[in-house]
Amino acid sequence: MDYEEFEHDTEEKIKRWWDENGKSLIAAVVVGVGAVFGWDQYQKNDQAQAEAVSAQFQNLMEEQLSLPDNASEEERSKVFEIANTLTEEHANTSYAVYSDLIMAKLAVDTKDYALAETHLRQANTSAKTPELKDLSNLRLAQVLFAQEKDDDALALLPETAEGAYASRMLELRADILLAKGDTSAARTVYEKAIAQAGMTGLPIDTLELKRNDLNDVVTSAETVN
Repeated sequence: MDYEEFEHDTEEKIKRWWDENGKSLIAAVVVGVGAVFGWDQYQKNDQAQAEAVSAQFQNLMEEQLSLPDNASEEERSKVFEIANTLTEEHANTSYAVYSDLIMAKLAVDTKDYALAETHLRQANTSAKTPELKDLSNLRLAQVLFAQEKDDDALALLPETAEGAYASRMLELRADILLAKGDTSAARTVYEKAIAQAGMTGLPIDTLELKRNDLNDVVTSAETVN
């Protein structure tokens, strides 16, 4: 499974997240803020900060989504700089999670898998929802697999997955097991991935092809034995 296969889904996810949350305020609790600044002043400051970071994130979105496939190093560096600023200034927020995912994507584009791994681990640490944690783990497992760290990748992919990324996590787990030569286990996990994809309405054609190919391999091996 190619890392690029998930990029369209992630871009749509970011767009949807922006539509739903981009205009909302960042909640903050500051001890004694009412006594020091007054509640009205606090609200004005909080709203101004929220609007500023929303504008930063919108700019990042526009720059990242407009990058051509053959983007120059300068163009990628510009997007990377915007994303890095967001993660530094707004750590442990959803802004930081998506910024780290974008920086990981830029690193993968240049095959800098070590840098991609760093940003994906940061994204996972900042993620507050199971869905975002699953997404960052899935991408991290892909990057580890690309570096031939098969066992480390498998450790991130549960044998029984749930949620929006369940079938893809299972598919990747099966791909890695197959690469390690464990054909029988890979076939079993492909079956699980097909079942999960069917429950969530995702396409199963590719999964069935992979499963069927392994059925032929296992049948041939059993015949020989």
